[in-house]
Amino acid sequence: MSISLVAFLALFVLFGLLAFTRPAWGVCLYMLTFFASPPYWWWGRDIATYRWNLYGGVGLLIAVLISRSVNPNSNQPVTAKTRRLITLATLLLINATAVHFLLSRNWGVSFGSYELVAKFVLLFFMMIAAIRTERDFKLVIMTLIIGMGYIGWEATINDRGKMVAGRLEGVGAPGATQANELASLAVTIIPLAGAFFMAGSRYQKFTAFLAAPFILNVILLCNSRGAFLSMIASGVAFAAFAPKAIRWRAFKLLCLGGVAVWLLLGDPEIVQRFMTSFTSSEELDSSASSRLQYWKAGIRMISDYPLGAGGFGFKRVHGPKYIKEVNDQDFDGRSVHNGYINETCEWGIQGFLLKMLFVTTGLFVLRQTINHCTRQGRTNEALYGCGIAACMTAFLGTCMFGDRLDAEWGFWMMALIVAYSRIYGPTFQQFGRPQQLQQIPQNQNVPVVPGMQQPVASPQY
Repeated sequence: MSISLVAFLALFVLFGLLAFTRPAWGVCLYMLTFFASPPYWWWGRDIATYRWNLYGGVGLLIAVLISRSVNPNSNQPVTAKTRRLITLATLLLINATAVHFLLSRNWGVSFGSYELVAKFVLLFFMMIAAIRTERDFKLVIMTLIIGMGYIGWEATINDRGKMVAGRLEGVGAPGATQANELASLAVTIIPLAGAFFMAGSRYQKFTAFLAAPFILNVILLCNSRGAFLSMIASGVAFAAFAPKAIRWRAFKLLCLGGVAVWLLLGDPEIVQRFMTSFTSSEELDSSASSRLQYWKAGIRMISDYPLGAGGFGFKRVHGPKYIKEVNDQDFDGRSVHNGYINETCEWGIQGFLLKMLFVTTGLFVLRQTINHCTRQGRTNEALYGCGIAACMTAFLGTCMFGDRLDAEWGFWMMALIVAYSRIYGPTFQQFGRPQQLQQIPQNQNVPVVPGMQQPVASPQY
């Protein structure tokens, strides 16, 4: 038995026990089974037949349910805006259920995608129920950074995976087994490392400093043009969401990130592939030009099935027919290579609109919370929000080039938005940290009336 396997089992037991004392550790347990899922690593072959990711999710669910039954008043209050996000997530699941059972041609094919939607919506609910305090919020983010850093460590130091056509393959996690998917996961998480490097504690800064180069190297090794463009867009979003009071700090972080990318960028094939993103349509390689044809095929399918065709409706059911019409090619099981089009093909125009409303509402709530933190002079907390905004921008950018709008790390970020708004928003002074009330001294022109309680100042931090 290898040391890595022993470490995984020890952490699994430890996080499982800690989850019953603090549900946020249940999120750590689930993330352990995601980033270090035994079936995806050489050290886990002996236990690869067990469904560790499912066990982690069940452990999180049990921890949340027990915690709520023991202390039902421990959760943060639900504001009108966060309630709207919860309602939209519920509607996403209701719509997927209706399309799956009423409109899909093959329930067996559709169920695989429908099951993931149900799982990720439930995970969204469990995460917002588990992340209750500022400590919980930071614990979960540190878990994401360390988890992605572990994948980068294995790919960089231990030389895991293999390069296929200039791209890293054979390394990943559930739902991120191919280079484009792994790159999407990495660019979604790396802004969190940047935010914690700027605004975290010494331990958090040190951890982010160690993990960020490994995560960056994964992005470069995956050699995904969509990920490169999304990383640039996330940097712009980080600066755009940052209020003027902290924009200079955001700019310094972007410059530091640019230097890190330049130092790691040593493969000319990566540079050449990235530069093809800016060529004319006549000069695009066959992969990029064929992607445009798949998009056209997907749009044709939407015109025929506006209410959706169920899970994998394009890839495994109707897509080959439309690809044949558009590109005169025969394919079996070809994806549309666009998350937004794929979402509409599977769950209908109404499902796409619900998903976009879900995301835009979350970004609006996030921006309001960032501004609230800035007005109160809590610039570090505002930087955390800017990091989450950059994460969502990177994720949405990668969805333009792959069927990843339904990926679970998108739901992670939405759960972090809800937690961030509840912990650092207008209710922060009541529920974000323990209150520290200070009595007003009696000699400061405050009249003392016999039999009446002395006035108390507002909570101070």
